[in-house]
Amino acid sequence: MFKRPPLSNANRLVNASLALSLLFIAASCGSDRGDVRAPVAPEISDDLTEAARDPLTDADGVSLPAVWASDNLGKPISSIAVTGRRGAIIAVSYDDGDMQLLNFEGERITDAADLSVETLADGQYGMIAGTLLSVFPGIDQDGGLNAYLYGGEIAAPIAFPLDIGSVGRVEGLCSGRPLDERDGVMRLAYWTQGAASRLQSGRLVEVGDALVFLADEPVEAANPITACVLEQTGAKVFTAPVTDATSLERNGRRSLITLDNAGGLTLIGEDGENTDITVRDGLSVRVPKRITGFAGTGDARSGGYPGGLIVLGGAISTSEHRAVLVDPSALTLSEFERPAVRAQE
Repeated sequence: MFKRPPLSNANRLVNASLALSLLFIAASCGSDRGDVRAPVAPEISDDLTEAARDPLTDADGVSLPAVWASDNLGKPISSIAVTGRRGAIIAVSYDDGDMQLLNFEGERITDAADLSVETLADGQYGMIAGTLLSVFPGIDQDGGLNAYLYGGEIAAPIAFPLDIGSVGRVEGLCSGRPLDERDGVMRLAYWTQGAASRLQSGRLVEVGDALVFLADEPVEAANPITACVLEQTGAKVFTAPVTDATSLERNGRRSLITLDNAGGLTLIGEDGENTDITVRDGLSVRVPKRITGFAGTGDARSGGYPGGLIVLGGAISTSEHRAVLVDPSALTLSEFERPAVRAQE
């Protein structure tokens, strides 16, 4: 048995497939977009975000504790994503294309769904079509951009294509929480195989009875993009060897962390220095030998995560694959705010 989170609403999607199909049919036929913000080109900045400003960034690097883990998920993990400020859900995609949801205790709340997922980006939790839903953007194995939805009467994640025109294969993406109500469900950016140096930003919004991607003007980067983050100040792009990036934001303090193609984590400081991050084993938690996916949030979370958390995916051994939860309080909280390390059973 898998635990279900309390994602319910009086007006549920009893027939999710039909209801959401009607939404997308309405979108394709055109609708009144109402009061939405005119497209604005995102700022791509080379300025680095605020990072830890205490003795953690010394010559020995930064060390963070692994405090919890899922059970053995049984197969290689390709990407990890988390919901925004509310919702408390972790999404995992596997090398075989399946997608599965966990709670912040590392417990599986759905079976693995065969959705041909290639990679996921962080999601948001909110009201869509009158139902509280978790929405994760992602790319399928054919290179299409999708919204993966879960909540209400939807017992497992379902995929709905996002119409972004004939742009070819989508190679990568990142997402960000809305800055205001006009940003809709989330901010979203992607690049394609045919335009690897062009970041196409936009917003995923609910317009009338439709989910619509509203594109901003694309911005050209100097080199092929391999990862990006969407912060309050704009977009940041990365090139090889970086494969993924996340920004832990809390009370105006931001810690930018990257993952490279060797599975190494790096803290990017405000003055441009790179500081290695090591994650140390817990009393009963082992860190993956090689990290293949990660995500994070600086928002306080229930269950013992006042400073947010980082979720790592990877292999503990050749047959053991887990999502490992890491406490980033050393980066997100000041010395006076830091609690004791979360107790382990």
